[in-house]
This record gives sequence, structure tokens and C-alpha cells, in this order.
Amino acid sequence: MIRIVLATLLLAAQTTYAVAETGRLKINNIPLDMPLNEELDGEYLEGIYQEKLNDRLITSVLNEWPIYHIDSTLKVGKGKVTKKDSVAGADTDPKNEQMQLYFSSAADQRRIFWIRTRKPMNAPADADGTAKSLAMIESSFGKPDRVITDAEMPGDAIVIIVDPQLPADQAQAIKAALPDPMTLSHDDYMSFWSMDLQARAKILGPNFRGAIVLLVAFKERLELMQTELLDLKRAQTVLNLN
Repeated sequence: MIRIVLATLLLAAQTTYAVAETGRLKINNIPLDMPLNEELDGEYLEGIYQEKLNDRLITSVLNEWPIYHIDSTLKVGKGKVTKKDSVAGADTDPKNEQMQLYFSSAADQRRIFWIRTRKPMNAPADADGTAKSLAMIESSFGKPDRVITDAEMPGDAIVIIVDPQLPADQAQAIKAALPDPMTLSHDDYMSFWSMDLQARAKILGPNFRGAIVLLVAFKERLELMQTELLDLKRAQTVLNLN
């Protein structure tokens, strides 16, 4: 089974996470709300790929079905992409970082409502490593609002952060929709990454907007990093979440 983890501070340099100066949540310099073809905060998505991701970019494909989304494969580690990195199967090679961007309706300028990244890691999952990971989450996205654990998966956690840049009343309404303490069945916990957004909306509420980090230890090692930025309200321009 593929195990999903968050990088420690020492291993987080390749994939960048941030609340930008504009107040927007970002992964790999790409902000939530970024339009497919229009400008946002003085930048275009194509320009971000060309100027900030080009050295790491192995493949990138725009798919229009079932909804507009871009699947990208990024090199992990030092050095620019070479022909050796771009061999057949690179887009499914677990040693590379996989990133997906999902876009809203044409009427909404096809803005990004979901960013998902997954990349391999190799770091100790001891108490110090976990503390550094949690510190990185907070410095990147804000203070966690809920941390979900599973008794059958000691050391693992799903960390949920409501977008700290939202107006106070909107943020409070989203937080109020999250049970406290928040728990999941074992099956839901294990399938959280792969579950559809209808199921996510039942857990997080239909207006959730924020960051989600899956932190999983396997044999005392961190093996994969998985993070998401998600706006479920914007997702409803192209998906029925009821």
C-alpha cells in the first residue's frame, strides 16, 4: 500500500508551500484561485510553469474531461530535468512528484479550486521529525484547526487548516462545520486521499476552503509527502457535491 507523508523541514525545499504576500495559499508557487488563462496578482499560470517550475518539469498535460485539470510530473532532487528523467513512465514513477490542478467553470474563469501534490520522501519519523513537520505545516499554511488520528495507525495524522486569509465570519462558519474533536472511521481515514469530493464535503462541509496535509509514518520513516489546497465552494461550479 502506498503510504502518504509530509516532509520535514529539511526535506521541504523542492516543493514550496506558502501563504503568499497576496494572502493566497500556494503550492509550488501556484495559488489557489489561479485562472487557467487569465492574470492573477500580476502572474499567469503559463508564466509560473515557465519561470518557476521549468527546471523541474518532466511532463504536463491539460485534460478537458471530466473537468478541466492539469496533470504534471516534477523532478525531485538537485539538478535540472534531463532526457534520462523524461523516459516513458516518468508520470507514474514514484520517485517523482505528481501534481494535479483542477479548474472551475468557464463562467468562473476556470480558476483552480484544488491543488494536489504527492512526492517521495526519506526522513526519520521520530518525535523530532514529527515536531518539525508540524512546525512546517503551521509556518506554511497557518495553525491547524483539526488534527485527525487513527488508533490503528499510530504516529499518523490528517491535519486540516482553514484558510487563515478568509474573513473572520466565513472562517468561523467553516470551522463550526468541522466536528471537534474530529474523527473518521478507519475506512474513511485510510481512503481520505482517494475519496471523491462528495464524500469530502460530507466530512469537511460544503464550503470548506483551506489546506490539508496527510502525515503518515511507516516503519519509522517518512516515505511520501501529500498536501492539498481545496475550495469546495468553487468546486461546485463544475461538480454536484450534494
